[in-house]
Amino acid sequence: MTSKAIAAILSDFRGDIEHGHGATFEEISNCEQVLGIQFVGSFADYLHTYGWLNVGSSEIYGLASDLEKWQRITENTLSERQEMYPPLPSFLVTFFNDGFGNQHCLDARQTIDGEHQIVFWNHELGPDQSPELIAGSFEEWLRLLVASEQEDA
Repeated sequence: MTSKAIAAILSDFRGDIEHGHGATFEEISNCEQVLGIQFVGSFADYLHTYGWLNVGSSEIYGLASDLEKWQRITENTLSERQEMYPPLPSFLVTFFNDGFGNQHCLDARQTIDGEHQIVFWNHELGPDQSPELIAGSFEEWLRLLVASEQEDA
């Protein structure tokens, strides 16, 4: 996966797209340290290349010094881990809220083919839930999001 693959996915979208200019190495490293994970694969490429992303009406959390706190991966993940019920497990990193209080997250427990899987954390289930698999990678998840936004446009 390269940033070119993300660019190709985004080029297929006919609606509005906004994005940053890429997170700095320091911003990414600080986030990884605070959250206790390491970004890999297509999600790491997303952060390095774009930093943050809005596709149609969907806002994907990111990293950048000019982002509001509610748009940042670090702050959202810490809030979901410490302030919300059920608390987000320490192996999950939220990057997208579906508008109903549920989170789409990186599952950092394992790396498969250089990627973290993307899972669904249901805010209505308890803390012992098994997050539902959405996609095998951020790239695959972004393809699904773009297709969904395309249908809604």
